[in-house]
Amino acid sequence: MTESKLSGKGLISPAPQNSSCESVVRKDIEQLLTADQARALFKVQDGKLVNLVRRGSRAMPGMFAGSPNSDGYLRVKINNVAFRVHRVIWLITYGEWPEGQIDHVNGVRDDNRIENLRAVSVVGNQQNQHMRVDNTSGATGVCLQGSAWTAKIRVRGKRLYLGRFKSMEEAAAARKAAELLHGFHPNHGRTDSERRNGTKSLGAHRSMRSA
Repeated sequence: MTESKLSGKGLISPAPQNSSCESVVRKDIEQLLTADQARALFKVQDGKLVNLVRRGSRAMPGMFAGSPNSDGYLRVKINNVAFRVHRVIWLITYGEWPEGQIDHVNGVRDDNRIENLRAVSVVGNQQNQHMRVDNTSGATGVCLQGSAWTAKIRVRGKRLYLGRFKSMEEAAAARKAAELLHGFHPNHGRTDSERRNGTKSLGAHRSMRSA
């Protein structure tokens, strides 16, 4: 869904065509949209933005605002600036833009209920990532090398070698233990479907059995 420009309301000054919140530094974003302005445009309902005013032919009062981007996050366009919906919900709820990044606790990128959002550092966000699409073992940080299973973990940009193991279960258990030691979120390494359904990852299941 494409949302057209809002005339005379919302942003203090329109941004250049096709700009985005990622291409504008935070201080400029804060100048473009304040909490009061956001609250005049939207209300938050069950983790969704609802239009309070007419912002275009496809953005009428009472309609949900925002559309999914290729990365799975919802965005809402206001005067040619695309804001991530979860950041706008944070702004409306707390009256200020979040420090750092916003992490979706359950990892579901379009679940923008305020209780599912937490402000984190870049490192904190990296410690609650989905399982990589190219993973072949079913356990994050575990791969088969020759006849042994190898476990690794990346912490603050540094890759740590956890050892070689006879079974995938042992390697997955070592990886999960390292995640716990270094403060990774329990959801780290779970797939989209596991996060949405509330199930544990294959690696977590096997780690529990081998503990």
